[in-house]
Amino acid sequence: MRVSESLINEEHDIMERVSGLPIDALALAVMSNLWRASQAFRNEMEQQILRDYNLTFSSFSTLFIVWIWGPLGMSAIAESQSVARSTISSTVNGLEKKGWVNRVHMGKDGDGRSVKVELTADGRALIEEVFPKFNAGEKSFVDGLSKDEAETLAFLLRKLLLHKK
Repeated sequence: MRVSESLINEEHDIMERVSGLPIDALALAVMSNLWRASQAFRNEMEQQILRDYNLTFSSFSTLFIVWIWGPLGMSAIAESQSVARSTISSTVNGLEKKGWVNRVHMGKDGDGRSVKVELTADGRALIEEVFPKFNAGEKSFVDGLSKDEAETLAFLLRKLLLHKK
């Protein structure tokens, strides 16, 4: 069975199971496919690219965010990834042990509450090596869409995100 047939069959099974319930079937279809697509992308990137660099999706995302915006506090990194601060703390611990980031104390007298995460030279070199390969994976993932479809999808996803802010 092809993937497209499998997805159609899965959606059919879901819709059959929830028929009769007071639900919005279109919202269910949109969000379940969005979730499936994001999970498939995450798994593909971890298996095909990030694994070779001993990175998880979360650790790559953290390196990327700090590379783009410079030293950031843990809360800002967590907000950017829509995860708990404790998740980022754990991720940063691992990145720090590998020598890819440092915690910089910004407060007076070493006040631990004012900590920013910055890339080390090795961390910068790593993200600059990995990101082009990651982006090639992004391109491969959306290759089934025309340029117009990809632009429309990007626009619609931004619209969903802005609606919830």
